[in-house]
Amino acid sequence: MDTQKRWCVIYVKSRHEKIAESDINRRGIETYLPMKTELHQWSDRRKWVEVPLFSGYVFVRISVTDFSCVYLANGFVKFVSLNGKPSIVPDEQVEAVRRIVESYGRDIEVIDGDYIGMNAEIIAGPLLGLHGEIIDLMNRKNFVIRIEGLEKLLSVKVPAGAIKITGTVLNPAGRGDFELHTLGPRTRA
Repeated sequence: MDTQKRWCVIYVKSRHEKIAESDINRRGIETYLPMKTELHQWSDRRKWVEVPLFSGYVFVRISVTDFSCVYLANGFVKFVSLNGKPSIVPDEQVEAVRRIVESYGRDIEVIDGDYIGMNAEIIAGPLLGLHGEIIDLMNRKNFVIRIEGLEKLLSVKVPAGAIKITGTVLNPAGRGDFELHTLGPRTRA
């Protein structure tokens, strides 16, 4: 039996991220709920509030023996899965999310969809050593990391001098180069 702990992602009921995280932690299981700060506007005031970075999702570090505890958590809906098995998120990606949240708490964007990017590495600043891609979003270059299992991109604006391009532009089939001006959503055939 596999007792190695790995990061998985669970989907929870709407606005139950903190409740589920707390309940799972109480059961002795490590969790991670990345939060970002957003400015919310009401009719009488504006206020900075903390909200989950990935709405509806909580990272849990579990082994096969911990699954039943997670199923019983308040707000749990299902494991994010691929081919019927819970998707595993590599430790490096969870650590990259932590570093980005700590460094860019208000300036993080979560992007749904699939974009074509150039392989890149951060060579200076708080994200030193982080590998990801450079993509073109609305005529702005953004550094992104792909979160396996969630099919989401985590995007931040990093100074150009802090980035080193390490590879070619990737196309949907993973072959050849594209012109930089063609960067955009991948199309599915």
